[in-house]
Amino acid sequence: MSVKALLMQMAGFGGYALLVILLAGQAFYWDENRRLFYLGGKNLSLSVSVATFVATWMSAASLIGYTAWLYSDGYQAFTASVNGWILGLVFLPFTVSKLRKSKALSLPEWLEENFQDQRLRKLSALALLVAYSLYIVIQFRVFGSIVSSMLGTPPIISSILIYLFVIYTTFGGLPSVAKSDALNLIIIVLGVTIGALFVLKQVGGPIKLHADIAKTHPQLLEILDKRGALFTFSIMLGWGFGVASNPQYAIRIMSAKRPRTAFSMLWISALIIGWIYACTTFIGLGGKILFHTANITSHGESLYTLMSTFLPPQIYTLLMIAILAAAVSTANSQLLLATCSFCYDLFPSWSAHREDDIIHEDRFLLINRIGIGLIATFSLVLSQLPLPGILDLGQYSWAVVSICFFMPMYIPNKKRKESLFTAIFAALVLHTFLVYALHVRPEQALLPSLCLEGLIWHLPPGRDKA
Repeated sequence: MSVKALLMQMAGFGGYALLVILLAGQAFYWDENRRLFYLGGKNLSLSVSVATFVATWMSAASLIGYTAWLYSDGYQAFTASVNGWILGLVFLPFTVSKLRKSKALSLPEWLEENFQDQRLRKLSALALLVAYSLYIVIQFRVFGSIVSSMLGTPPIISSILIYLFVIYTTFGGLPSVAKSDALNLIIIVLGVTIGALFVLKQVGGPIKLHADIAKTHPQLLEILDKRGALFTFSIMLGWGFGVASNPQYAIRIMSAKRPRTAFSMLWISALIIGWIYACTTFIGLGGKILFHTANITSHGESLYTLMSTFLPPQIYTLLMIAILAAAVSTANSQLLLATCSFCYDLFPSWSAHREDDIIHEDRFLLINRIGIGLIATFSLVLSQLPLPGILDLGQYSWAVVSICFFMPMYIPNKKRKESLFTAIFAALVLHTFLVYALHVRPEQALLPSLCLEGLIWHLPPGRDKA
């Protein structure tokens, strides 16, 4: 790397860090309470709601994992992942009315409120704490490897940088997260758009790109994995169920100013998300034409090297900072939710006082900030250990989320509330056994786990021993 390129990357990273600090710092309030901390007072405007929804959506797994998979396997990556993610987005409008009517501050509390079972709140909160801690690990790993690639720092030092960023932007609760997300979304859209335009110019446009792929790498035009349609669609459904039931999107719906704001947020976000995926698709396939000999893995490190070979330093720097922004925006959102699960749902006695009890409320929010630090530290340590690829970790996390929330959110069953805890617990046990004992992929283990959950939940009353 030339000195000029290194200075450019240092300046870009430093500028991004400064903007994040300034924006997040403006969102700290002296008179905050748990409703403001967790849900932004349910008063987020349409523009802020869209920014925090899309920025949270675009994780490192979305940008790095998908682009690397696309480079290696072509359109089957689009079929399995992007189609699944968009399928999940189609479900979300059906949750607006039921989520907006609730007074709950978290999805585990919403479960307890709707099914009158405190065990559901504890079980789902524990599952979320585990799932989101693992997903935060993904962001730490990607951020650390990118900064190490850009600046030549050791991975642990680079991971500590995102650790500090994420803690700082999460300390102010959802208002702070949403402020930083507005910046992150602008950088993400700008980075992938300029990167895609440059690649398309180099390869001669989208039509020429498709023609070249068909001539030189026809296997990349296959829309199904070589292992068959069942394998491809199991991945697609796994991602789709995960999006449809993911608390980080449910919280954005609950925190919007009005129901109309929530509906508008969803359709506007869909357009922006579609544009970002189109750009990353052009980058991934264009990279295959411009530099077709690389051995790309889902971990992403080799993808950074690939991009640096066919992108100018200015565009490469902007694209890397866009991926950093995606990692930060996802990590702080999920850290806030993990902390809510720990401090608010697992130990509800800590918040048993009234919200207008200023002294006890300040003490409770201090406990939350301590929880933020502890969970982030735990995830930082995990990120330095040898773990599966980022898409595998993400799929496991989203499978756990799906088991806890998909059926309760979308399948009406008013007469059978008491057996839901047994159903979810059994599904989580089965999924864990299939993944760790039988080494079944998480998304394939999800489908039989959901079938077992539905079966137990709908058993006739006489056979329910829960």
